[in-house]
Amino acid sequence: MPGLADLDSSLRGKRLLGRFMGVHGPPTARGLQIADGFVRLVEKTVVEYESVRRELLRFLTDGLLDNYFRAQDHFETCIQSLHRAILYLDQLRRLGFSRADGTPFVPRPRDLQVLNEGIRSRVRQLRDQSEHLDKDIINGRIPEDAEVAIHLGRQCARLAEIEICYEEMSTWIIQLHHFAALLSKVEVVVTVPGTDSHKENDP
Repeated sequence: MPGLADLDSSLRGKRLLGRFMGVHGPPTARGLQIADGFVRLVEKTVVEYESVRRELLRFLTDGLLDNYFRAQDHFETCIQSLHRAILYLDQLRRLGFSRADGTPFVPRPRDLQVLNEGIRSRVRQLRDQSEHLDKDIINGRIPEDAEVAIHLGRQCARLAEIEICYEEMSTWIIQLHHFAALLSKVEVVVTVPGTDSHKENDP
């Protein structure tokens, strides 16, 4: 399971600081709110994914089922927040915000894998299967010998007929994190006395 150790998992604090300083976009109240929600969910997704990985490694090392069960719980939360983060990013795209050079802040789905409809559908289906699992069990709609949580294999997670591999999931999270980091970046440049100092933010 690929790690995400290089990704900043403290984006919300940076985003909040930038909001207090007035340097963070987007330039509309609705855009700001959607960006805030997006950053929150991306950070949550990163934290939950790393928790899954940590518990799975402990399970493989120590063989304790409790670690596997904790990994299942974290994965369920991770797939939920991943789905919601994708919805937020797509809404930012639909609002049409641009960078300083005029290019779209969020590319079109055909240019960004995580917004591809096929990918979004798989994430949504796994999220839906997970959320409806309890009702399906209670109503006897799944085999009686089936697991009562998402199955975590060595390379992929699976529930019913839906499977997502960790390698591709980590790629999608990295793509989401790229935009969340841009929306959370605070840079203060100190210049020589007598010249202008400036703050830089994106978008």
